[in-house]
Amino acid sequence: MRSTEPGPSDRAAVEALSGGARDIVRYGKFFLVGLTGVFVNLVAFVITVDALSGTPLSNFYSSVIHFVSKTASNPVLYVTGSVVAFVVATLWNFAFNSLWTFRTTLGRRHSPTRRLGLYFGVSVGSLSVNEAVLLVTQTVLPPLIGQAIGILMGSVVGFLGNNRYTFAETSPA
Repeated sequence: MRSTEPGPSDRAAVEALSGGARDIVRYGKFFLVGLTGVFVNLVAFVITVDALSGTPLSNFYSSVIHFVSKTASNPVLYVTGSVVAFVVATLWNFAFNSLWTFRTTLGRRHSPTRRLGLYFGVSVGSLSVNEAVLLVTQTVLPPLIGQAIGILMGSVVGFLGNNRYTFAETSPA
């Protein structure tokens, strides 16, 4: 007669399933934080470009309309704005992912400073995946579709890297 007590392999299967469900919920949170990060990035971009070009902050909405409808008159200015916006949005995302997405009662494998460095590294990796997808798809897809696919693929890479390395938990004692 077979025992109804769960054996070691049964417990491992339950833990794997619960870990998988936890990762799906975490990915959803990670994606939502990322969406807020896109908004923060765009706002930081407009404010930075305006500040560097001497445009008053009161022209924010006019600047948004201009940036949506016109080509770049000074590409260096826009690249600088993009770099600043990336840093601001990455700090934003790190803070909210730390507080919400990857919140834990367990200890962390890395110090907060190390986690921030790892987060930036993973973010640059995600950005690289996004850019590579955009580059590969630009001749066969409209740019916004390529960018959307790149963002999705980059977010998966970002989640996997941050889940595994940046926010790695210590094993319970």
